[in-house]
Amino acid sequence: MGQGATARSQTSRSLSTCVSFPFALSLLVSLVSPAGGAEPASRYFYDEKGQVIREEIDRTGSGRIDTWVTYQDGHPILQAVDMNKDGKPDIWHYLTADGQVERTKKDSNGDGKPDIWITYRQGSPIKAEQDLDFDGRADRFIFYEKGKAVRAEESLKRDGKITLWSFYDDAGMLIRDEEDTKGIGRPTRFSYYQEGKLLRREEDTTGSGRIDRWSYYDKDERLMRREADRKRTGRPDVWAYYENGQIVKQEEDALGQSRPNVAYFFQAATLSRREEDTRGVGRPDLIDWYENNKPVKRQQDTRRQGKMDVVTYFREGTIQRQEVDTKYEGRYDLVRFFEHGRLIREEYDTNGDGRPDVWASYNEKGEKVLQEEDTDYTGRAQVRFRFAGGKVVNKELVGERRTDSPPRLLIPKSP
Repeated sequence: MGQGATARSQTSRSLSTCVSFPFALSLLVSLVSPAGGAEPASRYFYDEKGQVIREEIDRTGSGRIDTWVTYQDGHPILQAVDMNKDGKPDIWHYLTADGQVERTKKDSNGDGKPDIWITYRQGSPIKAEQDLDFDGRADRFIFYEKGKAVRAEESLKRDGKITLWSFYDDAGMLIRDEEDTKGIGRPTRFSYYQEGKLLRREEDTTGSGRIDRWSYYDKDERLMRREADRKRTGRPDVWAYYENGQIVKQEEDALGQSRPNVAYFFQAATLSRREEDTRGVGRPDLIDWYENNKPVKRQQDTRRQGKMDVVTYFREGTIQRQEVDTKYEGRYDLVRFFEHGRLIREEYDTNGDGRPDVWASYNEKGEKVLQEEDTDYTGRAQVRFRFAGGKVVNKELVGERRTDSPPRLLIPKSP
Protein backbone atom coordinates (compact mmCIF):
# COMPACT_ATOMS: atom_id res chain seq x y z
CA MET A 1 0.00 0.00 0.00
CA GLY A 2 2.94 2.19 -0.09
CA GLN A 3 5.00 3.51 2.71
CA GLY A 4 5.94 6.83 4.16
CA ALA A 5 7.33 8.35 7.29
CA THR A 6 6.23 11.96 7.71
CA ALA A 7 3.53 12.38 5.09
CA ARG A 8 2.77 16.10 5.30
CA SER A 9 4.05 17.92 2.23
CA GLN A 10 6.75 20.56 2.32
CA THR A 11 4.37 22.85 0.48
CA SER A 12 1.94 22.78 3.41
CA ARG A 13 4.73 23.54 5.87
CA SER A 14 5.99 26.56 3.97
CA LEU A 15 2.44 27.85 3.52
CA SER A 16 1.82 28.03 7.25
CA THR A 17 4.94 30.20 7.57
CA CYS A 18 3.79 32.56 4.84
CA VAL A 19 0.38 33.06 6.44
CA SER A 20 1.80 35.14 9.29
CA PHE A 21 3.81 37.37 6.92
CA PRO A 22 1.20 40.10 6.30
CA PHE A 23 0.95 40.80 10.01
CA ALA A 24 4.68 41.53 10.13
CA LEU A 25 4.30 43.87 7.16
CA SER A 26 1.55 45.89 8.79
CA LEU A 27 3.85 46.70 11.69
CA LEU A 28 6.31 48.42 9.37
CA VAL A 29 3.86 51.22 8.69
CA SER A 30 4.68 52.79 12.04
CA LEU A 31 8.17 54.20 11.97
CA VAL A 32 8.27 55.68 15.45
CA SER A 33 10.29 52.89 17.04
CA PRO A 34 13.64 52.57 15.26
CA ALA A 35 15.75 49.43 15.62
CA GLY A 36 18.21 49.44 18.49
CA GLY A 37 16.48 52.39 20.18
CA ALA A 38 18.34 54.98 18.07
CA GLU A 39 16.59 58.20 17.10
CA PRO A 40 15.51 58.20 13.44
CA ALA A 41 17.15 60.75 11.19
CA SER A 42 14.73 62.23 8.67
CA ARG A 43 15.19 64.56 5.73
CA TYR A 44 12.22 66.21 4.04
CA PHE A 45 11.82 67.44 0.49
CA TYR A 46 9.28 70.11 -0.48
CA ASP A 47 7.65 71.43 -3.63
CA GLU A 48 7.55 75.07 -4.68
CA LYS A 49 4.47 75.61 -2.49
CA GLY A 50 6.27 74.44 0.59
CA GLN A 51 4.41 71.14 0.90
CA VAL A 52 6.37 68.05 1.80
CA ILE A 53 6.58 65.64 -1.13
CA ARG A 54 9.20 63.15 0.03
CA GLU A 55 10.90 61.99 3.20
CA GLU A 56 14.06 59.95 3.61
CA ILE A 57 14.63 58.24 6.93
CA ASP A 58 17.53 56.50 8.60
CA ARG A 59 15.53 54.39 11.07
CA THR A 60 18.52 52.66 12.65
CA GLY A 61 20.86 55.59 12.98
CA SER A 62 23.42 53.81 10.81
CA GLY A 63 23.97 56.79 8.57
CA ARG A 64 22.22 55.11 5.64
CA ILE A 65 18.75 55.84 4.34
CA ASP A 66 16.51 52.78 4.70
CA THR A 67 13.01 54.25 4.33
CA TRP A 68 11.54 56.49 1.64
CA VAL A 69 8.12 58.12 2.11
CA THR A 70 6.18 59.77 -0.72
CA TYR A 71 3.59 62.47 0.12
CA GLN A 72 0.58 63.86 -1.70
CA ASP A 73 -1.30 66.91 -0.48
CA GLY A 74 0.71 66.70 2.71
CA HIS A 75 -0.22 63.06 3.43
CA PRO A 76 2.03 59.98 3.05
CA ILE A 77 0.80 57.74 0.25
CA LEU A 78 3.78 55.37 -0.15
CA GLN A 79 6.41 54.00 2.18
CA ALA A 80 9.34 52.11 0.67
CA VAL A 81 11.51 50.22 3.18
CA ASP A 82 14.92 48.60 2.85
CA MET A 83 14.74 45.53 5.13
CA ASN A 84 17.79 43.61 3.90
CA LYS A 85 20.13 46.62 4.20
CA ASP A 86 21.32 46.64 0.59
CA GLY A 87 20.42 50.29 0.05
CA LYS A 88 17.38 49.51 -2.08
CA PRO A 89 13.72 49.23 -1.02
CA ASP A 90 12.27 45.75 -0.88
CA ILE A 91 8.91 46.54 0.75
CA TRP A 92 6.41 49.08 -0.55
CA HIS A 93 3.36 50.16 1.51
CA TYR A 94 0.62 52.09 -0.28
CA LEU A 95 -1.39 54.18 2.18
CA THR A 96 -4.86 55.71 2.28
CA ALA A 97 -5.47 59.36 3.11
CA ASP A 98 -5.85 58.52 6.80
CA GLY A 99 -2.51 56.68 6.86
CA GLN A 100 -3.75 53.09 6.78
CA VAL A 101 -2.12 50.45 4.63
CA GLU A 102 -4.10 49.79 1.45
CA ARG A 103 -1.63 47.61 -0.45
CA THR A 104 1.81 46.14 0.20
CA LYS A 105 4.41 44.71 -2.17
CA LYS A 106 7.54 42.85 -1.12
CA ASP A 107 10.65 41.65 -2.91
CA SER A 108 11.62 38.57 -0.87
CA ASN A 109 14.59 37.38 -2.96
CA GLY A 110 16.34 40.67 -3.59
CA ASP A 111 15.97 40.72 -7.38
CA GLY A 112 14.31 44.14 -7.35
CA LYS A 113 10.90 42.80 -8.38
CA PRO A 114 7.99 42.28 -5.99
CA ASP A 115 6.89 38.67 -5.44
CA ILE A 116 4.40 39.19 -2.60
CA TRP A 117 1.32 41.40 -2.89
CA ILE A 118 -1.05 42.11 0.01
CA THR A 119 -4.37 43.93 -0.10
CA TYR A 120 -5.84 45.57 3.02
CA ARG A 121 -9.22 46.91 4.05
CA GLN A 122 -9.36 49.38 6.92
CA GLY A 123 -5.83 48.44 7.86
CA SER A 124 -6.41 44.66 7.98
CA PRO A 125 -5.25 42.21 5.29
CA ILE A 126 -7.96 40.63 3.16
CA LYS A 127 -5.83 38.92 0.51
CA ALA A 128 -2.18 38.05 -0.09
CA GLU A 129 -0.58 36.77 -3.29
CA GLN A 130 2.85 35.16 -3.57
CA ASP A 131 5.05 34.37 -6.57
CA LEU A 132 6.90 31.27 -5.39
CA ASP A 133 9.04 30.65 -8.49
CA PHE A 134 9.76 34.35 -9.15
CA ASP A 135 8.39 34.38 -12.70
CA GLY A 136 6.22 37.44 -12.09
CA ARG A 137 2.99 35.47 -11.66
CA ALA A 138 1.32 34.69 -8.33
CA ASP A 139 1.20 30.99 -7.41
CA ARG A 140 -0.33 31.21 -3.92
CA PHE A 141 -3.33 33.20 -2.72
CA ILE A 142 -4.20 33.69 0.96
CA PHE A 143 -7.58 35.01 2.07
CA TYR A 144 -8.28 36.73 5.38
CA GLU A 145 -11.27 37.44 7.57
CA LYS A 146 -10.99 39.94 10.42
CA GLY A 147 -7.27 40.09 9.79
CA LYS A 148 -6.74 36.34 10.12
CA ALA A 149 -5.86 33.85 7.40
CA VAL A 150 -8.79 31.48 6.84
CA ARG A 151 -8.13 30.01 3.41
CA ALA A 152 -5.36 29.62 0.83
CA GLU A 153 -5.13 28.44 -2.76
CA GLU A 154 -1.96 27.37 -4.53
CA SER A 155 -0.75 26.26 -7.93
CA LEU A 156 1.65 23.48 -6.93
CA LYS A 157 2.99 23.08 -10.44
CA ARG A 158 3.36 26.87 -10.81
CA ASP A 159 1.37 26.79 -14.05
CA GLY A 160 -1.49 29.02 -12.96
CA LYS A 161 -3.88 26.14 -12.19
CA ILE A 162 -4.98 25.94 -8.57
CA THR A 163 -4.39 22.43 -7.21
CA LEU A 164 -4.20 22.98 -3.43
CA TRP A 165 -6.84 24.50 -1.16
CA SER A 166 -5.94 25.04 2.53
CA PHE A 167 -8.14 26.05 5.47
CA TYR A 168 -7.16 27.57 8.83
CA ASP A 169 -8.71 28.00 12.27
CA ASP A 170 -9.06 31.24 14.24
CA ALA A 171 -5.50 30.88 15.52
CA GLY A 172 -4.13 30.64 11.97
CA MET A 173 -3.38 26.92 12.32
CA LEU A 174 -3.86 24.65 9.32
CA ILE A 175 -6.85 22.36 9.89
CA ARG A 176 -7.53 20.94 6.42
CA ASP A 177 -6.19 20.98 2.91
CA GLU A 178 -7.56 19.59 -0.32
CA GLU A 179 -5.31 18.74 -3.25
CA ASP A 180 -5.97 17.93 -6.88
CA THR A 181 -3.34 15.22 -7.42
CA LYS A 182 -4.79 14.13 -10.78
CA GLY A 183 -5.01 17.50 -12.55
CA ILE A 184 -8.76 17.11 -13.07
CA GLY A 185 -9.84 20.42 -11.57
CA ARG A 186 -11.18 19.11 -8.27
CA PRO A 187 -9.63 17.79 -5.03
CA THR A 188 -8.71 14.12 -4.88
CA ARG A 189 -6.78 14.16 -1.59
CA PHE A 190 -8.12 15.54 1.68
CA SER A 191 -5.78 16.03 4.66
CA TYR A 192 -6.91 16.87 8.20
CA TYR A 193 -4.69 18.46 10.84
CA GLN A 194 -4.73 18.88 14.60
CA GLU A 195 -2.62 21.63 16.14
CA GLY A 196 -1.05 22.07 12.73
CA LYS A 197 0.04 18.41 12.41
CA LEU A 198 -1.29 15.87 9.95
CA LEU A 199 -3.85 13.58 11.62
CA ARG A 200 -5.80 11.87 8.82
CA ARG A 201 -5.85 11.73 5.04
CA GLU A 202 -8.54 10.58 2.61
CA GLU A 203 -7.78 9.99 -1.07
CA ASP A 204 -9.55 9.37 -4.34
CA THR A 205 -6.66 7.55 -6.01
CA THR A 206 -8.45 7.01 -9.33
CA GLY A 207 -10.14 10.40 -9.76
CA SER A 208 -13.56 8.75 -9.82
CA GLY A 209 -15.03 11.07 -7.19
CA ARG A 210 -15.09 8.39 -4.49
CA ILE A 211 -12.69 8.04 -1.56
CA ASP A 212 -10.83 4.73 -1.73
CA ARG A 213 -7.87 5.20 0.65
CA TRP A 214 -7.69 6.36 4.25
CA SER A 215 -4.44 7.09 6.15
CA TYR A 216 -3.93 7.80 9.86
CA TYR A 217 -0.88 9.42 11.47
CA ASP A 218 0.67 9.64 14.93
CA LYS A 219 1.62 12.81 16.83
CA ASP A 220 4.91 12.99 14.88
CA GLU A 221 3.03 12.81 11.57
CA ARG A 222 4.26 9.29 10.89
CA LEU A 223 1.93 6.92 9.10
CA MET A 224 0.52 4.35 11.53
CA ARG A 225 -2.45 2.83 9.65
CA ARG A 226 -3.78 2.82 6.11
CA GLU A 227 -6.97 1.36 4.66
CA ALA A 228 -7.84 0.96 1.00
CA ASP A 229 -10.85 0.01 -1.09
CA ARG A 230 -9.21 -1.71 -4.05
CA LYS A 231 -12.34 -3.42 -5.34
CA ARG A 232 -14.36 -0.17 -5.40
CA THR A 233 -17.09 -1.60 -3.14
CA GLY A 234 -17.24 1.44 -0.87
CA ARG A 235 -15.58 -0.30 2.07
CA PRO A 236 -11.95 -1.11 2.89
CA ASP A 237 -10.54 -4.45 1.78
CA VAL A 238 -6.88 -3.73 2.63
CA TRP A 239 -5.53 -2.74 6.03
CA ALA A 240 -1.86 -1.81 6.61
CA TYR A 241 -0.19 -1.11 9.95
CA TYR A 242 2.99 0.87 10.59
CA GLU A 243 5.44 1.43 13.45
CA ASN A 244 7.78 4.42 13.40
CA GLY A 245 6.58 5.10 9.87
CA GLN A 246 7.51 1.62 8.57
CA ILE A 247 5.03 -1.03 7.52
CA VAL A 248 4.86 -4.07 9.85
CA LYS A 249 1.68 -5.82 8.74
CA GLN A 250 -0.83 -5.74 5.91
CA GLU A 251 -4.15 -7.58 5.74
CA GLU A 252 -6.38 -8.12 2.71
CA ASP A 253 -9.90 -9.30 2.09
CA ALA A 254 -9.36 -11.32 -1.09
CA LEU A 255 -12.66 -13.21 -0.78
CA GLY A 256 -15.04 -10.27 -0.38
CA GLN A 257 -16.16 -11.34 3.10
CA SER A 258 -15.54 -7.93 4.71
CA ARG A 259 -12.77 -9.43 6.82
CA PRO A 260 -9.13 -10.17 6.05
CA ASN A 261 -8.07 -13.62 4.87
CA VAL A 262 -4.53 -12.72 3.73
CA ALA A 263 -1.86 -11.22 6.00
CA TYR A 264 1.64 -9.95 5.18
CA PHE A 265 4.26 -9.45 7.89
CA PHE A 266 7.30 -7.19 7.54
CA GLN A 267 10.61 -6.70 9.32
CA ALA A 268 12.47 -3.43 8.68
CA ALA A 269 9.85 -2.74 5.96
CA THR A 270 10.84 -5.98 4.16
CA LEU A 271 8.37 -8.83 3.61
CA SER A 272 9.14 -11.76 5.94
CA ARG A 273 5.94 -13.84 5.93
CA ARG A 274 2.62 -14.20 4.15
CA GLU A 275 -0.37 -16.11 5.52
CA GLU A 276 -3.54 -16.92 3.60
CA ASP A 277 -6.85 -18.46 4.57
CA THR A 278 -7.81 -19.60 1.08
CA ARG A 279 -11.32 -20.72 2.10
CA GLY A 280 -12.14 -17.94 4.56
CA VAL A 281 -12.73 -20.30 7.50
CA GLY A 282 -10.74 -18.24 9.97
CA ARG A 283 -7.35 -20.01 9.93
CA PRO A 284 -4.47 -19.90 7.46
CA ASP A 285 -3.82 -22.92 5.25
CA LEU A 286 -0.95 -21.37 3.29
CA ILE A 287 2.12 -19.69 4.81
CA ASP A 288 5.04 -18.30 2.79
CA TRP A 289 8.35 -17.25 4.37
CA TYR A 290 10.72 -14.72 2.75
CA GLU A 291 14.31 -13.58 2.98
CA ASN A 292 15.52 -10.57 0.99
CA ASN A 293 12.07 -10.40 -0.61
CA LYS A 294 12.42 -13.92 -2.02
CA PRO A 295 10.46 -16.99 -0.88
CA VAL A 296 12.46 -19.51 1.15
CA LYS A 297 9.72 -21.74 2.55
CA ARG A 298 6.03 -22.52 2.02
CA GLN A 299 3.75 -24.43 4.38
CA GLN A 300 0.39 -25.76 3.16
CA ASP A 301 -2.62 -27.44 4.69
CA THR A 302 -3.75 -29.10 1.47
CA ARG A 303 -6.56 -31.00 3.20
CA ARG A 304 -7.68 -27.83 5.02
CA GLN A 305 -8.19 -29.62 8.30
CA GLY A 306 -5.95 -27.47 10.48
CA LYS A 307 -2.57 -29.21 9.97
CA MET A 308 0.23 -28.23 7.63
CA ASP A 309 0.95 -31.32 5.54
CA VAL A 310 3.26 -29.94 2.83
CA VAL A 311 6.43 -27.89 3.31
CA THR A 312 8.34 -26.55 0.30
CA TYR A 313 11.82 -25.00 0.42
CA PHE A 314 13.23 -22.48 -2.06
CA ARG A 315 16.63 -21.04 -2.88
CA GLU A 316 16.85 -17.76 -4.79
CA GLY A 317 13.14 -18.11 -5.47
CA THR A 318 13.48 -21.58 -7.05
CA ILE A 319 12.03 -24.73 -5.49
CA GLN A 320 14.66 -27.09 -4.03
CA ARG A 321 12.88 -29.58 -1.79
CA GLN A 322 9.41 -30.54 -0.68
CA GLU A 323 8.26 -32.58 2.31
CA VAL A 324 4.79 -34.15 2.46
CA ASP A 325 2.79 -35.70 5.30
CA THR A 326 0.89 -38.17 3.13
CA LYS A 327 -0.99 -39.78 6.05
CA TYR A 328 -1.81 -36.46 7.76
CA GLU A 329 -0.25 -37.74 10.99
CA GLY A 330 2.09 -34.82 11.67
CA ARG A 331 5.09 -36.64 10.16
CA TYR A 332 6.63 -35.87 6.77
CA ASP A 333 7.15 -39.22 5.08
CA LEU A 334 7.59 -38.17 1.45
CA VAL A 335 10.48 -35.95 0.33
CA ARG A 336 10.82 -34.54 -3.18
CA PHE A 337 14.04 -33.07 -4.60
CA PHE A 338 14.23 -30.53 -7.41
CA GLU A 339 16.93 -29.20 -9.69
CA HIS A 340 16.44 -25.95 -11.64
CA GLY A 341 12.79 -26.10 -10.58
CA ARG A 342 12.35 -29.64 -11.99
CA LEU A 343 11.46 -32.73 -9.95
CA ILE A 344 14.37 -35.18 -10.09
CA ARG A 345 13.90 -37.56 -7.14
CA GLU A 346 11.45 -38.73 -4.47
CA GLU A 347 12.02 -40.63 -1.25
CA TYR A 348 9.13 -42.23 0.62
CA ASP A 349 8.99 -43.72 4.13
CA THR A 350 5.97 -46.02 3.91
CA ASN A 351 6.23 -47.69 7.35
CA GLY A 352 7.05 -44.66 9.48
CA ASP A 353 10.44 -45.86 10.76
CA GLY A 354 12.11 -42.61 9.76
CA ARG A 355 13.98 -44.12 6.79
CA PRO A 356 12.92 -44.04 3.12
CA ASP A 357 12.01 -47.37 1.58
CA VAL A 358 10.90 -46.18 -1.87
CA TRP A 359 13.11 -44.15 -4.19
CA ALA A 360 11.92 -42.68 -7.51
CA SER A 361 13.87 -40.85 -10.22
CA TYR A 362 12.56 -38.51 -12.97
CA ASN A 363 13.94 -37.41 -16.33
CA GLU A 364 14.19 -33.86 -17.74
CA LYS A 365 10.59 -34.04 -18.94
CA GLY A 366 9.34 -34.76 -15.43
CA GLU A 367 8.55 -38.39 -16.28
CA LYS A 368 9.29 -41.16 -13.83
CA VAL A 369 11.98 -43.45 -15.22
CA LEU A 370 13.00 -45.51 -12.18
CA GLN A 371 11.54 -46.64 -8.85
CA GLU A 372 13.31 -48.77 -6.29
CA GLU A 373 11.66 -50.32 -3.24
CA ASP A 374 12.91 -51.74 0.04
CA THR A 375 10.15 -54.29 0.55
CA ASP A 376 11.51 -55.80 3.78
CA TYR A 377 12.67 -52.46 5.28
CA THR A 378 16.33 -53.38 5.62
CA GLY A 379 17.57 -50.12 4.13
CA ARG A 380 18.35 -51.67 0.70
CA ALA A 381 16.24 -51.96 -2.46
CA GLN A 382 14.83 -55.40 -3.27
CA VAL A 383 12.75 -54.46 -6.33
CA ARG A 384 13.52 -52.06 -9.19
CA PHE A 385 10.92 -50.83 -11.69
CA ARG A 386 11.72 -49.00 -14.92
CA PHE A 387 9.20 -46.73 -16.64
CA ALA A 388 8.59 -45.32 -20.12
CA GLY A 389 5.70 -43.06 -21.02
CA GLY A 390 4.28 -43.39 -17.52
CA LYS A 391 4.10 -47.20 -17.66
CA VAL A 392 6.21 -49.98 -16.15
CA VAL A 393 8.37 -51.52 -18.87
CA ASN A 394 10.72 -53.58 -16.76
CA LYS A 395 10.79 -55.08 -13.30
CA GLU A 396 14.03 -56.24 -11.79
CA LEU A 397 14.28 -58.42 -8.69
CA VAL A 398 17.15 -57.30 -6.48
CA GLY A 399 16.13 -59.15 -3.27
CA GLU A 400 13.96 -62.21 -2.67
CA ARG A 401 10.66 -60.88 -1.26
CA ARG A 402 7.47 -59.46 -2.75
CA THR A 403 8.51 -60.23 -6.29
CA ASP A 404 4.91 -60.21 -7.56
CA SER A 405 3.88 -56.81 -6.18
CA PRO A 406 3.30 -53.76 -8.41
CA PRO A 407 5.23 -50.53 -7.73
CA ARG A 408 3.87 -48.60 -4.74
CA LEU A 409 2.29 -45.26 -5.49
CA LEU A 410 3.98 -42.13 -4.25
CA ILE A 411 1.11 -39.93 -3.14
CA PRO A 412 -0.10 -37.26 -3.16
CA LYS A 413 0.79 -35.38 -6.30
CA SER A 414 2.90 -32.24 -5.98
CA PRO A 415 0.57 -29.46 -4.81
